[in-house]
Amino acid sequence: MIKITRVVTTLTAVFALATVSVAQEHVKETDLGNGAEFKGKTTEMKDKAQVTYVLFFKAGKAFEATTDGTNNTDVHLFVYDATGKELGTDESPGPTCSVRVTPELDGKCRFLITNAGGDNSVTFKVNIDQ
Repeated sequence: MIKITRVVTTLTAVFALATVSVAQEHVKETDLGNGAEFKGKTTEMKDKAQVTYVLFFKAGKAFEATTDGTNNTDVHLFVYDATGKELGTDESPGPTCSVRVTPELDGKCRFLITNAGGDNSVTFKVNIDQ
């Protein structure tokens, strides 16, 4: 009886550990290169899906990142610098988001896009001030 209890306890602990590890995984990042050369990307997103894109930007050059979905789901856009500091966010209802940022240093920015409310085709664009 004690042996069975130990096996069950061990399996329960392993399962709990695996569940916590999966919950802490980050969304895989896709490096899209240089922000000044980026032409936009459309992604098919399932309900509750997330995508993360990375782009390089020059310091002091303002840009506006936008999303636009073909369906009326709730899309959110978060922008972070290379250290993980949040630079801007748009959590307004609907498929359209806009965040304006002026990077303080040359480096990569990370864009996290989330979708809720059903499947959607979301276009992500970045426009750099001239």
